[in-house]
This record gives sequence, structure tokens and C-alpha cells, in this order.
Amino acid sequence: MKENTTFIGLKLNNRTDADILAALDGKQKQSEIKRLLRIALQSEK
Repeated sequence: MKENTTFIGLKLNNRTDADILAALDGKQKQSEIKRLLRIALQSEK
């Protein structure tokens, strides 16, 4: 597993990142972040 994965930590501020935290509330955070990053990557092409 170690050779196939990379850990990336993300620290969010409850006050200044409240909009992000609200958008992730009730969702699988890892899956949602990856989904949104893939959308952003597609829009850059």
C-alpha cells in the first residue's frame, strides 16, 4: 500500500474556511475533494 499511495493532509480553519466545510458536510470528504479537483483539472485543459 505504501508504494501505491501518497498522503496529503489538509488543515481548514473553522472560521475562514466555513464555506468549504459547509460544502463538504455530510459527504465523503476524500471522494468529494478528488471529484472537485478532477473537475478543475478538466476545466484547465
